[in-house]
Amino acid sequence: MKKISEAIISYIIFCIIIVLTIFSPAAKAGAIEGINLCEGIIIPALLPILILSNTLIRLKSKRVVLKASILGMISGYPSGAILTRELYQSGCITFKEAERIMSFNFCGGIAFIISAVGGVIYKNTNTGLILFASCVLSSIIIAVCTKPFYKSEKHSQSALAKTNFSTAFCDAVENSVKSLAVMSAYIILFSSLLSLVKIADYLTPLLEITNGICKSKTLPPLPMTAFFLSFGGECIHFQLFSVLKDMKIKYIRFFIFRVISAVLSFFICKIILLIFPDISPASISLSPSLPFEISKLGTGLSTVMIIGCAVVIFDIENRKLRLNK
Repeated sequence: MKKISEAIISYIIFCIIIVLTIFSPAAKAGAIEGINLCEGIIIPALLPILILSNTLIRLKSKRVVLKASILGMISGYPSGAILTRELYQSGCITFKEAERIMSFNFCGGIAFIISAVGGVIYKNTNTGLILFASCVLSSIIIAVCTKPFYKSEKHSQSALAKTNFSTAFCDAVENSVKSLAVMSAYIILFSSLLSLVKIADYLTPLLEITNGICKSKTLPPLPMTAFFLSFGGECIHFQLFSVLKDMKIKYIRFFIFRVISAVLSFFICKIILLIFPDISPASISLSPSLPFEISKLGTGLSTVMIIGCAVVIFDIENRKLRLNK
């Protein structure tokens, strides 16, 4: 049975490659849009915060779980999951704690939800605040409700206690660059594939949240946007497969909590709009405009960024080798 399933998957991938080859102009245009999304929103918004958050988590400090959760909500996905993995692999939290944290430490972040979605897409920062509040409150509710089911366990912070700033910073840069490189690759791949298939606007965010909201021809109602943001999209979920695997957390459990969180965000947003009806945008049927346009320099700039990331990684590896000698 396993060999049959692998054969089917291989056949599907082969067919996709053929389709991408035949319709290469459309696939290339979709990939370029994905590159510009990464260059214009994802990398500038997440990389600096992710590096500093990773550094802070690796340094000796108290309440690391609380800090990882707060930083995860502020920085946006997938940083919450990445920070949780860092705590688990360093021995600061147990498997049960990592499992519980991953049930709620998943949020779009301030930069993406308030600035990009609210300020740019909906043309209203207050709208972004409503969406962010809906997502955060949903995560807090899940965190509170799951706590009684997990007994507090003792764990050691000795692994982080031995980490100095220079080591913590170098490791944070390396892991953050790798994480964003993987994230960008998924966004580009999904952008290329989605450009070949006509999918309803209300379904696209479930597959790829960035394209689904930023490139939608008709903006969804705010409660539905809150639903999409809490769910995150399968593209984000794919990015977290390796992270969940490192912590031995089953994806089906993570998926169920994403659905629960999305439903909670939907109703929380509805309640907020009932309390503050004037904050709702006047029109949600206008086509959104991205904070950037696809330029001729897009591919060149992205290439330079990728080369720069590679140089940084090799430089860090060389420094580690010299320190170990």
